[in-house]
Amino acid sequence: EMDAVTGVQTCALPISSPPSGRPTAPTTPLVGQRIVLEPHQLSRAEAMFALVQEDRGRLAAWLPWVESTLTLADEQSYIRHTQETWKDGSLYDFGILRRDDGVFCGNVGVHQLRWAHGCCELGYWIAGDFEGLGYVSEAVALVEQAMFDVGMHRIEIRCDPRNVRSVAVAERLGYQLEGTLRDNVWLDGGWQDTMVFAKLATKPTI
Repeated sequence: EMDAVTGVQTCALPISSPPSGRPTAPTTPLVGQRIVLEPHQLSRAEAMFALVQEDRGRLAAWLPWVESTLTLADEQSYIRHTQETWKDGSLYDFGILRRDDGVFCGNVGVHQLRWAHGCCELGYWIAGDFEGLGYVSEAVALVEQAMFDVGMHRIEIRCDPRNVRSVAVAERLGYQLEGTLRDNVWLDGGWQDTMVFAKLATKPTI
């Protein structure tokens, strides 16, 4: 079945069953209509860091890691970290590449993996030059399907209510707003709320 919003090919979602509890990495690359998702490689560190540098002010408003990514060495260290977490199943972070020319656009990641409970959380960012083109929605749909395929039961998206583009991605893809955590993070010089969206394998749409 083809998703009407993202063009991502989806398959039947699993029936309700106990989680295996064993980390199972998604098969890569994940290929969409306009993008490809790949695990990070050190050869891409310069391109990743260049995007962060060029868009630092905009990204820092929503992402706390930006202030600690100050040099190319910091980016390289992060990529090495993701390569290790891919092995132990604690984080799967992908680069978003434009399919026709391989240009790096941003990241989408699977974190807060709770294998014993079949739960995880998705996070994402994209450079301003590629914003508003639907790449993030396509990337999230690809990763979501991949994680349901390896046995996840519940997938969350958490975002700042002020980040209207991030909120729109969750809503567009059929995630249900379950509530808002009040003043749960200190960011941008003050306490901020977090909206919690979720989708279940057994109830893929609202």
